[in-house]
Parts: sequence; structure tokens; C-alpha cells
Amino acid sequence: MQTPVSYHSQAMALLTGLMLWATPSLADVTRIDPPHWWVGMANKELQLMLYGEDIAAVDVVTRSDHVRITRTHYGDSHNYLFVDLIINDDAEPGAVELLISDDEGAEHLVSYELRERNDGSADREGFSAKDSVYLIVPDRFANGDTSNDEVPSLHEGRDWQDPYGRHGGDLIGITNHLDYVSDLGMTQIWMTPVLENNQLSSSYHGYAATDLYNVDARLGGNDAYLELVKTAKSKGIGVIHDFVPNHIGSEHPWMADLPTDDWISPSTYQPTNHRRETQQDPYATNADKQAMTSGWFVPTMPDLNQGNPKLEQYLIQNAIWWVETAGLSGLRVDTWPYNEKTFLTAFTDRLLMEYPNLGIVGEEWTTNPAIVAYWQRGNKNADGYDSGAPHLMDFPLQTAIREAVTEEENWN
Repeated sequence: MQTPVSYHSQAMALLTGLMLWATPSLADVTRIDPPHWWVGMANKELQLMLYGEDIAAVDVVTRSDHVRITRTHYGDSHNYLFVDLIINDDAEPGAVELLISDDEGAEHLVSYELRERNDGSADREGFSAKDSVYLIVPDRFANGDTSNDEVPSLHEGRDWQDPYGRHGGDLIGITNHLDYVSDLGMTQIWMTPVLENNQLSSSYHGYAATDLYNVDARLGGNDAYLELVKTAKSKGIGVIHDFVPNHIGSEHPWMADLPTDDWISPSTYQPTNHRRETQQDPYATNADKQAMTSGWFVPTMPDLNQGNPKLEQYLIQNAIWWVETAGLSGLRVDTWPYNEKTFLTAFTDRLLMEYPNLGIVGEEWTTNPAIVAYWQRGNKNADGYDSGAPHLMDFPLQTAIREAVTEEENWN
């Protein structure tokens, strides 16, 4: 079980290598996202986001013969440095040495780990219409480890009396009851988001992430997630990761130190207009289109600006990292039409480049079939747009079934 630590104090715990030497005048690198990567990926490009106090004033070179730096660039905050890499086809698993230096001659040597992919990783079979999918809210399912109900570094503890509070369910509880899921005939599990939601209250649902690379410690942490996926796979059950690229939680450390001024858009709370038809209406005003994709869901869920190329790359890499690290069968992508359209196409193209058979389903929560169809891969849209989504959630059918079985029966 992982011990939770704050985003800005994870230091080398999240760096998979070691800081070999440093001088006091050069600020430490306290975090690198992604924490590690792999050789043998279809796309050879990788963007690292380094965090450290005043790190923007440094230079980075690599001592690896098989990895080269193509660009270093900074955000508007001096505490972030972006490093673009090319990983050659002949690169082997192991440490890539990054030499970080400032204009005063101070140096850090950081090792960044490249791992070997599991056999058949690119050819994994994703979920499809042949599967039966069981939806679980982890906090509400089963409490397998009461010791993680209260975590000192996280705001909310267990409170049975609060309907919007945390009730103690965790990933260990799900792992302990996989036979129950299997006996129901289920072949896939879709859990609401499991990433850290260190909000002040009401975040049991998981849709207000405060760390995109760590599973919430109250659910058991990353190790519990990997164990759940492994055990489920042994029972013929795949795991679908609920991916939320549209927004984060208001307590995310980014909100106190944005990498770029336009990382969040708009910078303060303005609600979305929820006019999803503006995404495909040729007569919609630009103001309405912007209000749809750039508005916040609620004051505690700031809207991410996927029009920022650094953030777009960050989110795409994050999705790949979880698929590869955990061995997932697919992604359920939250609030599909609220994201930037160009991002959605880039996202599906990149994921399916790495995993051609991966299951990806977008959530377009509308009862209008025409609005849903616009986002389906291969749909003949008047504007020529194709989001690339292999699957869309069928809320029109869901609504029709619910109404059919609940309406009063009469001669009409």
C-alpha cells in the first residue's frame, strides 16, 4: 500500500531514478510526469513535465545514445520545465541520464526509467459489444481494508452519516468480491474514477482529480489498483479505466501554481452552458461554442484547456501510461463533447496507434440519437469532423428502456 504524499513534496519518490549529485544553488526536481515510460512504443515522442522551484532557469541534456532531446520549453510558471524527447527504435530498457544545469554551473544528474513493455501489450483485446460490463462506485461497494478509511494527508475521512461523504469502500474490497462479479456473468468492470480526489468534501465519486498519476490512498493506492486488474484478468474480467480529461478538482496543486496561464480556461468559475448541439451546429455562435467547451461544470471542477498543446500531450500520455501500467482493457472517457474537438481526435488517434484494439467509449449524455451519432467514428458528418471514438454510450436507448418499463400501461 502506498503512503500518500503531497504533489509538491513527492521528491524522488516519483522519480524512478536517483538524484546523483546536487549543489545548493540549483533547485531540486521534485516531480517528473510521467513517472516512467517504455521502449518499443509506436510513437517515439515523449514529453516530460519536470516540477521544481525555479526550475525554468535550467538547461537539460541527455547522456543517452538512444534518447535525444529535441526541445526544452517553459510554462508561465518558473516551477515547470517541459522536455521533449525522441526514444530511438534501438533504445533498450534502463535508465536515461538527464543532466540538469544552471548558468552558475550547478548540476543535477537525474535517472529516468524506460521499461520493457509486456508481451502482447499493443495487441490487447479491448472491450466490445460481446462483453457484459458491471459498473462499480468503489467507495460504495465493499470495504476491504478499514486502515485506509482515514488518511492524514487527505481531507475527507469516512462518514457513514453523510450521503455525499466517503463510506469506506476500496479496491481491495472489489478484489475480494471478484467471484461475485464473475458469477453474475460479467466480463468487464467499469469503476468510477479511482485517482486521488483530495477535495474538502463530496468527492467520493472520483470526478475531481487532484493527482492524475496516483490512485486515491483511501482506495488503496496504485498497488491495490494493479493487484485488482491482475486478479480480475485471472478470472477473465477486464478493467475499464474512467478517464476524465475535461476537468480536475479545485484542490489540485495546479490551481495554486498553473504551469501556463491558459492551463485552465476560463481562469475563474464560469459555468458551461451545456449546449452540446453547438459542437455540430453550423449556425451556432462562437460565444455559445466557447461557453460549452470552456465553462466549468461546478465551482469545484475547473475546466482543463486541451487547446494548450502541452496539456493535450500531458493528458494523452497520462491515458497511455495507465493502460500500459495497469494492463487495462479500455477507457470510458467522461463528458466527451465538453472537450476540445481537435483534442478528441488527437486522443483517439494516439491511443489507437499504440493499441489498435483498445476499447474506448465516450460519454455523450443526451437522449438525441443525432447528437450522439456525430461523435461516432466513421459517421458522415456535414462538417467532415470525425472524433475517432470507437464507441459512444447509448443514452437514447437507455432512456427508452427506462420509460418503457416504468410508464403506466394503458390502451395507448
